Order: sequence, then C-alpha cells, then structure tokens
Amino acid sequence: MWFFAALLAAGLYAVAETCDNFLVNREFKHPLTLAFFAYTFSVIFVPVLFYFQPPSWPLLSTIPVFIAVGFVNFGYLWPYYKGLREDDTSVAISFLAIERIMVPALAFLVVGEVLAPSQYLGIVIIVAAVIALGLHHARRRFKLSKGVWYITWAALFLAFEGVLLKVLFDNGVTVSTAVGGETIVSFLFAATVLFSKRVRKDVVASSPLFFRLLPLFLVEELFTFLGLYSESWAISHASVSIVKAITMVAPFFLMLYAWIGEGISPRFFKEDLRRGKVVRKAFLFALIIAGIILVKN
Repeated sequence: MWFFAALLAAGLYAVAETCDNFLVNREFKHPLTLAFFAYTFSVIFVPVLFYFQPPSWPLLSTIPVFIAVGFVNFGYLWPYYKGLREDDTSVAISFLAIERIMVPALAFLVVGEVLAPSQYLGIVIIVAAVIALGLHHARRRFKLSKGVWYITWAALFLAFEGVLLKVLFDNGVTVSTAVGGETIVSFLFAATVLFSKRVRKDVVASSPLFFRLLPLFLVEELFTFLGLYSESWAISHASVSIVKAITMVAPFFLMLYAWIGEGISPRFFKEDLRRGKVVRKAFLFALIIAGIILVKN
C-alpha cells in the first residue's frame, strides 16, 4: 500500500508543479512573493486535516525537528521557482532526482537506514539519467542547464525534509501531526519575508493578482498538501530513501498532463513536445523508472 501512496504523491505533486510553472513563469515576478501567497493559502488545509485526523501533542524533544522540517519545506521554494524558469517543467522536476542520492546518505547518518547494493545502484542510475536530462547542446559543446544548479539546492532542502519526517515518525509522531506541524511552521517562516521592504511592497502590489488567481492557488496548494500527506504516509510505513526514489515518476505525469492539456490551454504548460525532444526525455525517464524498480526491490 505504501508503494501506491508514494506513486500517488508523484501524480499529485505533478499537478501542483504544473500550476507552479504557470504562476512563476507567467504571473509572479518575485519568487518570495509567490512563496508567501502559497503558504498563506496552504495553512487553511491544516484545520480540515486535524478535523478528520486529530493531532496528538508531540514530545518536547521533537520541537526542534518540527522547526527544522518547516524551515527546509519553505527554504526549497526560492531555488525551486528559479529552476522552473530555466527549463521545461518535466526536465526541471527531474533534476530533483539529485535529492535521491542525498537521501540515502542522510538517512544512514541520521536514522541508520541501510539499503541493498542493487538499491544503491538504482539511485545512481536515477541521478545519471537526471544529469543527462540537464545537458544542453550549444555551440558544439554540452553544458548543464542553469536549472540544474537551482534545483540541486532545492533537492538538498527536500532531502533533509524526508529524513526529518522519518525522525518524527520514529519518535511516535502521527502523520497528521507531522504534516500539520510542518505546514504551520513553514507558514511562519514564509511570513518572515515581509520583513523585507521590497518583498512587502511587492506582496501589496500583487494582492489583486493573488485574489484573481485564487482558484488556481486552491488547486495548486490542495494538490501540494495532498501530495505531502500521501508521501509522508508512505515514509511512515517504508524506507525514506525508497519512497523518495519512487516519487521521481512525477516527470512522467508532467509530460502526460502537458500532452493532454496542450490542445486545451497551451499557454498553461511549459513543455517542448517536439518528437525528438519527447523521445529523448522518454528514454531518460525510462532509465529513471528502471532505477526506481531497482530501488523498490
């Protein structure tokens, strides 16, 4: 069951990432302004979660972990938004596979999690495929997309997030408590961007745009929240390294959504669907899936 929860998280995140792409590339100029609005909206789902799954009071010793996981959940957004501006959405999100090679090392150091050799091989295949996705041919030489560097920073934050969630679960924290607590702390960190005069002015100036796009924010944050819950549930029942590897299937969903939706609203998607590009992506995505299969076994 946890495998399907991890796979579901990938599909849910892909919807949210499609919305993120539109918001950061078409509507909002300042990533921190978008981050503030996103977390202001996401916190409204916490009471709903707590209604259906009442939280429990965590141990006092876990409070620093909640603060840390909330910080990294907010901190990844700036480089993540910057990365979305550099490449096709599916390619940029594929770069997050770099996180999958960080997670096993962190999981081993923090919670003593050890994988089989074939699983480590799967992680290496995933990362190699992602690096190939990030290579761009220009002027008779290959160079890495700028998006690789931005998403690498985002991946580092997300690697810590997964391991910190595992620490919470190992200390008896329930899934609803962990997800709700992380969201609330992330919102508090997002509110600190208002200390910047430039960001504060941009938030005020962008407020009419935010209210005009409320339905899109609702969809984006709902799917992000559901994806976080589904992924967290999977992490609470299985290895964090394996769950994180499985969620790498998100680029497949992204390309599928773009293929389906391009004829309806091409402006909403940022995806090169020319045959040669699609074949190359499909081949490298297949390598990522092969790596995921090795990781799962």
